[in-house]
Amino acid sequence: MILGLAMLAGGYLLIAAPLLDLYTEREAAIETRRMLLPRLDAAMGELPLLRARAAELRAASTTRKITLDGASDAIAAAALQSHIEELTAAAGASIGSTEGLPTETRGAYRRIGLRLVLSGPYETLMALFAKLEVATPPLVVDNVQIRGLQRRAGVPQPLALDAGFDVYGFRTNEAVAKP
Repeated sequence: MILGLAMLAGGYLLIAAPLLDLYTEREAAIETRRMLLPRLDAAMGELPLLRARAAELRAASTTRKITLDGASDAIAAAALQSHIEELTAAAGASIGSTEGLPTETRGAYRRIGLRLVLSGPYETLMALFAKLEVATPPLVVDNVQIRGLQRRAGVPQPLALDAGFDVYGFRTNEAVAKP
């Protein structure tokens, strides 16, 4: 009788227990899939809209101008300077000085840069930075230095700031573009 009970317990441990564990694991996997089904159905419903939006963004990105115009670096730098002057005028700022920076080759592009110095109220400078951020072609702002200007004591004036920063644009490098 003890031998029979030992065989029965051994059979349970070797056959029934692993089968019960397998059944429990598969039941949990099925329950997980049932919970995911509504989410997948919702995502599948959004797929046509997402594909249309992706196609629209692809079309917009191919028509968006990403480089500076100009047959040479000097012409591109002049175009960049006039573009910056337009943006500063639209922001209500005025440029104190502009200095051209050396052109650098960056892979298939040439980096054209300007160093600008201007002063004005905080709001004006932030409006200019906002316009530079969304400019077309894209511009990179670097080496930003902002200092407060001294005011006379007792005279109420708006806080004026002195700002200096570098602005870079890119133009296609013909040496790489035309092998």
